Amino acid sequence: MARVAFCQDVMVEYMGFMSISAVLKEAGHAVEVFFDDQAHEDRFLRQLERSQPDVVGFSILTPSVPWALRLARRVKDEIGSITVFGNVHAITQPDIINDPAADIVCIGEGEYPMRELCDAIDHGEDYSHIKGFWVKTRDGIVKNPMRQNLVDIDSLPFHDRPLYNKYAFFRRSHYLRLLAGRGCPFSCSFCSNPMLRDHYGGKRYIRKCHPERAIAEIEHTVKNHPAKVTFLFFIDEVFWLNNNWLREFLTLYKERIRLPFSANFKFGPIGEQDIRLLAEAGASVMGLAIESGDEKQRCTLMNKPVKDHHALRVAGWMHKYGIQFGSSAFFGLPGDTFENHVKRLQFYRKLNPAYLWTTFFQPYPSVPLSQHPEVQKYMPVDKPFDVTLHHNMYLDVPDRNRLVNLKKVYFLCMKSPRLEPFLLWLTKFRIPILFDALFFLHFTYYAFKFEHVSLFQWLVHIKIFALDPIIHKKRRRESRSDRKVGSVSDTVRS
Repeated sequence: MARVAFCQDVMVEYMGFMSISAVLKEAGHAVEVFFDDQAHEDRFLRQLERSQPDVVGFSILTPSVPWALRLARRVKDEIGSITVFGNVHAITQPDIINDPAADIVCIGEGEYPMRELCDAIDHGEDYSHIKGFWVKTRDGIVKNPMRQNLVDIDSLPFHDRPLYNKYAFFRRSHYLRLLAGRGCPFSCSFCSNPMLRDHYGGKRYIRKCHPERAIAEIEHTVKNHPAKVTFLFFIDEVFWLNNNWLREFLTLYKERIRLPFSANFKFGPIGEQDIRLLAEAGASVMGLAIESGDEKQRCTLMNKPVKDHHALRVAGWMHKYGIQFGSSAFFGLPGDTFENHVKRLQFYRKLNPAYLWTTFFQPYPSVPLSQHPEVQKYMPVDKPFDVTLHHNMYLDVPDRNRLVNLKKVYFLCMKSPRLEPFLLWLTKFRIPILFDALFFLHFTYYAFKFEHVSLFQWLVHIKIFALDPIIHKKRRRESRSDRKVGSVSDTVRS
């Protein structure tokens, strides 16, 4: 029996970890997950060490890379486990294998390469030629090809949700996150999905569980969760791929589940009858990813072909059938100005979402828009990406400070036209604590209304997404100051 420890720095269920864990446990291996709040690293290492892991896995997005590499170096030095890196950053930047902290990089779906790795460890066999892995050996790096076949998601065991029950945040949760498929059919320029789709061989990567299989897993998950489940949150990039799948799934859901749920809407050939069916099945909240209140920016720069009239028609149907919905707005895109965003408020007021989710564009390496000349022009030097997209803008664009302020009160401006002139005037001033507090108010509204969090979970969210980033930012500044002092001292001594 091989022992695997999965590490993460964000307090959310990783569907990839739960899927891999289910496959590994089915094969007789042991798996445990560890959440690092980055406040007590030594204590975290000792907890990890007590699990005696043969393998320590990291699921990395670009913002989590510095944390993962730092921790992995200590894992290798102090515990001696094999380290494995996977997820989007590892797939798009597999050369991370050259870092001393990395033993293996997973360049595709991880379920079966991880099972082969654990089987090989269990039998004391060589694992350097497992397809889907780049492996560091004494003789160099073995760059194995991807596996030819993608995972048949209908044949996978159900996600190992009990993996997370060691943490009260998940064990006591009355809402659950679910995943019904993989991939997204759209090619938005600000997203890594187009790259992932190409990496996996095109449209074949985009898959949904059969509706019957999806419903069976929901029934199993709800029945076996320690707390009473009152709400379900489907986190698929788009909830459905074709309308026939949607209608079959919703019919079964209405018959057998009957719980309110949230999901991401898919723009396309959908009619009013489908919106009514969503409402009847229990869709209480939907996410309408509009991304911009400017149709031209949305359809060209962002490569998201959603026309204003289409979005407004769908919004009208949702209002008619009592489905609340949230929408979205990016800040920090090429060519954006303060005045542009103010004008777009009129469109969002017509749309009238229950919540307007604002986020800063982050030019990750895997995102096509990152190569735009205006993005490259304003790209800062050696600036780390934030784990949360809500605190600060990455690009050093003109009028940056005022745009940062506006982002944090944009929802309030949309919902309260009478407050808009005062809030817009207020954005002229650098008062970070005030704007963070105002954003905190509507983030709290979102957390309770859209994610149905408990008071306990809300307090955990505050620590992770509000307090921890401030603490980590302060530590980074102190670390940079220490390095500068050390450099000066070395210069003086020399």
